[in-house]
Amino acid sequence: MGGDFMRNDFGAGGVLRLITSCGVLALMWSAAALAQRRPSSVKAPSVTWNAPLRGQPSDYMGAQTCAGCHQAEAEEFSKTPHATAAPEAASAAPAQAPAANEPPSVAAGHKIYDNLKCSGCHRIGGQGGAVGPALGDVGARLSRDELTNWVTKSKPGTVMPTVPTGTPKSEVDELVDFMANLKGQAPAATKTAAGPFVVTGCEACHGPGKAHVEAEVAAAGDPAKTQAGTKLIFKFDANPKENSERCLVCHASGKPQAGFGHSMHMAAGVACQDCHSPHLVKAGESLAGAKANPEPTQFATAQSALFLVPKLPEETRWLHNDLLKQSQPGLCFSCHETVRAQFSLPEHHRVPEGFMKCTDCHNPHGSMNHFSLTKAGWETCVKCHVEKRGPFVYEHAAARVEGCVACHTPHGSVNNFLLKRREQRLLCLQCHTVVHTTPSVSGWNGEANVPHGRGGYQGSGPCTRCHVAVHGSNIDPTLLR
Repeated sequence: MGGDFMRNDFGAGGVLRLITSCGVLALMWSAAALAQRRPSSVKAPSVTWNAPLRGQPSDYMGAQTCAGCHQAEAEEFSKTPHATAAPEAASAAPAQAPAANEPPSVAAGHKIYDNLKCSGCHRIGGQGGAVGPALGDVGARLSRDELTNWVTKSKPGTVMPTVPTGTPKSEVDELVDFMANLKGQAPAATKTAAGPFVVTGCEACHGPGKAHVEAEVAAAGDPAKTQAGTKLIFKFDANPKENSERCLVCHASGKPQAGFGHSMHMAAGVACQDCHSPHLVKAGESLAGAKANPEPTQFATAQSALFLVPKLPEETRWLHNDLLKQSQPGLCFSCHETVRAQFSLPEHHRVPEGFMKCTDCHNPHGSMNHFSLTKAGWETCVKCHVEKRGPFVYEHAAARVEGCVACHTPHGSVNNFLLKRREQRLLCLQCHTVVHTTPSVSGWNGEANVPHGRGGYQGSGPCTRCHVAVHGSNIDPTLLR
């Protein structure tokens, strides 16, 4: 009986062709499975770190100088991959190495001095910035009361900031102890870095800062001149195209960002900093205020009352989630309100619960696929739904041509399995009533692509009652098994 089946269905040589086909399909399936399971490198290089030189090397002040005024931004920036790519520019370097015989209060004040990035503007022992006066002998020139006033009270006509509001008096006293101990150290020898000049740190994004720093110092507290000085540095307040081009100078070599120039976000005027933040705090916010209110408004859904997903501290989430200002999906939903409503329907992918992210399916930086999908058509879906991947000998044409969205609504639905229609047979008949123009191709009993007679499908239940292999079959061309 088995031999008759082979002879009738395959003819001469059919068995050999069947074995060959099965071998080829097995190799294809193995390759697809291995490719799907092969993990991608998280640490793969995605950017070109050497930013181009704008102007002359003498136009740059270095991240150390920037950190003198922008303490909160410098502290957060020093923790990001942008800074770790160039450790020497991550933050303001200590003015000098702590002495071995420093009293405890002086050593503690030395640490506070370094944390406040004071060396961005002041020099001690020949190390530090040159914006403010040198402090190598400040302990011999000023009394303790004068030093306390200098670090706690604003000084008209200067750009020197005070210690953050709310700093304990004990820490102020330790800082003053350190400064009072500075009574004329000899300048330390400094090494000049060899090799080509490389733009790193703050000025890699904001541009050369010498003109900005000199204008702020010359303003001497005058509001009009200070405001004019802020226009001499790039503040990412230009149009979206110019703002994004600053980021794309380095992020041009990364595959995820390669298509941003023709993405829907770029066309809609969305710039990089609308979603990402190179330093978590807002510009001009004090360090104490930034730590007191570190978390933005969080997105909440009804599902969050039933599914409790552990939440990371805001700074940890920011550092480990592509420096996004807010976690997904709340960040995406702030613009895509219609999609947010779809995810509130009874049947939906587990995005609001925190088990999936929008970027699991979409590339926000743009792709050559519809809806900025990470892969073409159904390939995006079968990353998770591996049992629907195939390859199949007999494919469901709708899945191959139009993709899974031919039958399913990916974000949410009121129907089981995210189907577009409640009754499966009505969903199938949306396609299976098209009249064939080829006479040799017809439906059941000669009807034009209608699978059954007029009353056949009405009382037989859903189509998948018989056509169980609706996504594809290796046995039956009508997907019966």
